[in-house]
Amino acid sequence: MAQVNANAETIREFIICLNGIISEIRGASAKVRAVGSGGWNDAQGQQFHTTMQKIAQLIESPIDILKAQQPKLEKLAQSLDAYNKVKF
Repeated sequence: MAQVNANAETIREFIICLNGIISEIRGASAKVRAVGSGGWNDAQGQQFHTTMQKIAQLIESPIDILKAQQPKLEKLAQSLDAYNKVKF
């Protein structure tokens, strides 16, 4: 008899964890942006601001990938639910 050693609820909990990770990433990016907006008007201040904006964008770059995986993980959880309902 075939058996799946995976739990749909564990996958759903992981989706919740991904949401937490996305929130943390956004928070870190916001802090970096805030550091870069110190109000300096000289050339070095502008360069620092530009650099911090680029860093914030790099920090945020995994968000789209993580969000794209959530529906796939939910579909996997639903497939496991369906599989576990089948009686052999």
